[in-house]
Amino acid sequence: MIYTDNCCCCVELKCGCIIISIVEVIIRGVDRFLLDHDSMLGYTALIISGLYLICCIVLLIGSLLSLRLLLLPYIFVALSHVIILVWECGYVIMVEAFYDYVLFDIFQAVLSLYFCLVVYSYYDSL
Repeated sequence: MIYTDNCCCCVELKCGCIIISIVEVIIRGVDRFLLDHDSMLGYTALIISGLYLICCIVLLIGSLLSLRLLLLPYIFVALSHVIILVWECGYVIMVEAFYDYVLFDIFQAVLSLYFCLVVYSYYDSL
């Protein structure tokens, strides 16, 4: 498995996990305004975003208290989120020909993979 010793090359893993949870909460807040609330895809994305927000808060608590068990929900949901984002990008490009938010989704997927790597490295170090 690939591990990292630091978050962003200069921050220790515990502080990195705290920063990640705060950044993810902000991204989930922005994501709510970008969703199309009138379609089934929008409702699905809203539910997933809410679940992801809850896991980010659990990650924050787990990072502050150094509890391994509270880091696992974020890891599982982050990996599921990446899979769903890739599926959503493919669906939007192939079916709806709607390209506005595809770049934002790709950015989220790459960022989620890196964040998941940092959280897993912190999980393994505890």
